[in-house]
Amino acid sequence: MGRVRELNVLITGVGGQGQLFLSRLIAEVFSRLDTPSLVAETHGLSQRGGSVVVHVRAGDSVRAPLIPRGEADVMLGMELIEIARYVDYLREGGVVLANEKLIVPPGQGARLKEEEVLGYLRGRPIRLITVQSSKRAVELGAPLSANVHMFGAFVALLEAAGVVDAGVDAVVESVLPRRQLAENMLLYRLGKEEVRAQLGPGGVEDIKKALLRRL
Repeated sequence: MGRVRELNVLITGVGGQGQLFLSRLIAEVFSRLDTPSLVAETHGLSQRGGSVVVHVRAGDSVRAPLIPRGEADVMLGMELIEIARYVDYLREGGVVLANEKLIVPPGQGARLKEEEVLGYLRGRPIRLITVQSSKRAVELGAPLSANVHMFGAFVALLEAAGVVDAGVDAVVESVLPRRQLAENMLLYRLGKEEVRAQLGPGGVEDIKKALLRRL
């Protein structure tokens, strides 16, 4: 693994999607790879499906837990509206991993459509990569593990940038809960494969350019 100077990861979604567990997975993996990290949870009515945002900052130069607006390198978005709500936290050229799931807030009159939100995100100066985390988790009978699929997608980005190598898989297996371990490891691998398939050789170079200036 290469040394990390600073990597800012914002995790967004609504209550019940496992953002806090996802942040702890990321922090634990960095810790086991001797990279310091800080996690800050900022959330509202998470028990009622409210907005949940978690800041993860990893690297030797990190001193404060909260990511300044416009300084996030990667966003892991578990829900599309919440991604759009917080996309201004990403720096220009930053990467969004977006779970293709839209949850309309209660009481909203005009119902947004998934393609409308995706169209808005595609118009931003960011790199958007969509993944089917919720769909894959439901297909495997582990609907609460969509965050593990997203974690695999994130690890694929780190591998593309040369931050981690294939040896991280053994670390991941040791930090995942024993319950439904086989399903979770499969979701993790599927998340990695989904991102790898979308990137291709040219995409890998783009990710290196997007992330390595901060690593």
